[in-house]
Amino acid sequence: MKRYGWLVAASLALCAAPAGVFAQGSGLDLSVSGNSFRAAFDTEITLSGLDLSFEGLHNTDNGDVFGVGIGLRANANPGRSPVTVLIGLKALWLNPAYSGVDSGYSLALGGGVNYVLPQFNRLSFGARIFWAPGVTSFGNAERYLGGAVRAGYRVLPNGTVYVSYRRVAAAFEGTDSLILDNGLNLGFALRF
Repeated sequence: MKRYGWLVAASLALCAAPAGVFAQGSGLDLSVSGNSFRAAFDTEITLSGLDLSFEGLHNTDNGDVFGVGIGLRANANPGRSPVTVLIGLKALWLNPAYSGVDSGYSLALGGGVNYVLPQFNRLSFGARIFWAPGVTSFGNAERYLGGAVRAGYRVLPNGTVYVSYRRVAAAFEGTDSLILDNGLNLGFALRF
């Protein structure tokens, strides 16, 4: 429980934040596979599209990744079929479950894109990738690369179910790249 203390503190801070902080759109994204679970929450904190996010990934075999991110999210194709783009950075805590490998930290740069089909606006496709080289990795971490691709179907005006392929890997001092998560998962995303 001690290793999740900062996540509990961040959750309490979110609950204590004034309602005006989350004035625009917010989202909750949950996904699961046979051995992993990912939860992410994001909210627009300014009218210009500045986005704050919190995420946690637990893989029973390979370890955990927790992060806080900030970025700019906007429709890159106004007036036409939505193409939502996010660019930004994430501060990540990487905790591998491999014997003899200590945890580390990375500051990852990257982003994502989500495209809604114009002829069938319930169907969407998305991808995201975040990368941290050695110069932005600290502690025992030496580099990080995480990404996902997904296809979703909007079942409610603000609710989408999806299938996704996710791969998260990191290198630590004295190791080659270690897989922290890899494989297909099912999930849903809500906007409110």
